[in-house]
Amino acid sequence: MMGPGRIVSYGKSVGTYFMASLIPMLLMALANPLIAINMSPEDYAVYGYYSSFTALISPVIVFYMLHYYTKRYYELSPEDRLRLRAMLFKALIFFSLAVSITCLALLYVYLRFFNEDLEFPIFPYLALMVFAIPLTGIFKLEQTEFRMARNPGGFFRITVMSGVILAGANLFFVVAMKWGALGKLLAPLVTNLAVFIWLLVRHRGLFRIRSGRAEFRSVLSFCFPLAAGAALGYFFNGYDRTYLESLGNVTEYGYYIVGAQIAGYLNVFATAVTSTFQPDIYEAIAKKDRRGLWQSALVQVGLVAAVVAVFILFCPLVIRLLTAGRYMDSVIYARLVSVSVVTSAVYYVINNYTIARGYPKLYLYTTVICSILIVIAYPAAVGRFGFSGGAAMTGMSFVLLAAVNLILLGIVRWRNRRGQKVIR
Repeated sequence: MMGPGRIVSYGKSVGTYFMASLIPMLLMALANPLIAINMSPEDYAVYGYYSSFTALISPVIVFYMLHYYTKRYYELSPEDRLRLRAMLFKALIFFSLAVSITCLALLYVYLRFFNEDLEFPIFPYLALMVFAIPLTGIFKLEQTEFRMARNPGGFFRITVMSGVILAGANLFFVVAMKWGALGKLLAPLVTNLAVFIWLLVRHRGLFRIRSGRAEFRSVLSFCFPLAAGAALGYFFNGYDRTYLESLGNVTEYGYYIVGAQIAGYLNVFATAVTSTFQPDIYEAIAKKDRRGLWQSALVQVGLVAAVVAVFILFCPLVIRLLTAGRYMDSVIYARLVSVSVVTSAVYYVINNYTIARGYPKLYLYTTVICSILIVIAYPAAVGRFGFSGGAAMTGMSFVLLAAVNLILLGIVRWRNRRGQKVIR
């Protein structure tokens, strides 16, 4: 059982991580009524459509390298850990930039030649969305370093700094300049670029640390199935927005985007909880501490579920305040999408366990199987329930992921008992 001292320590960490995410969220919440007044449902539709591709290409651009770092963190000496961090720092700049250019070209071909009925122009919206992603790589590495080193204060400072810049950029480009969807997509690009330059200067010494190609190949080998699987995660966190655009109702689609965006604020709290307990889950697995693993997992999911329940209860009031009363039709979508915050918390605990145990291919198999099932289920769900069906599928998709992952883990355990070779 956790002692009083440890409970207090966890409480402080959760509070710090939560405040690190809450402050930027509150700034955006305060700015949101002004943004809502200056954005039409069509603006939200454009923004939501192109943002939906983030879930598809972000794992490929960042290539899940941060999960390799978290897995290896407690296995390496401080010197080896620094060398690994330097190698990842450089890879998240040069490798990610090259991949992002490739992603831009492929998405353009898809939108230009395979989605001719698209209601929105492609440029500059697509480029703004794509190039905002590689700029986040070293920022996320810095956050990961603070989490794994159990330095919530450092995490707090850099996260709040980024959030303040983002809120200011949104107010400038959307409210002051009145650039609508263009400004909404430009704000994160400018924010990420500012933080990127600051971290580049701050950690320029990492460029002097030599990195071996063999080690980078090891990273790519470990991360490839994770990145591929995470890219398939687009079908659980983004496919709804892409698919629902095809219904042709731009106004209702805009309401859906608003509801999904506001429900997404719950991820702020979920991220704070995950940031606190993720190191403990990896450490418990490394030390084979089953009790510690179960405690961390149950507390993490329980906290997230409690906050989501409160949100569902007060959702109409929240929507009224955050949109100046303009988007009350978004309430039903916000409530349905918020359920996915709980189901995804359950799945990500199982996912972290899978990765920490060294089964990245198992994770890939889970996402491949579930992606196929989701694509098959979407037409029926949306055909019968419309936009509400798409919103409900976001939560159900993570239930499906968790179930399939557990089944595959059970198969791995059974094969382990029989002494058979396990796919890793």
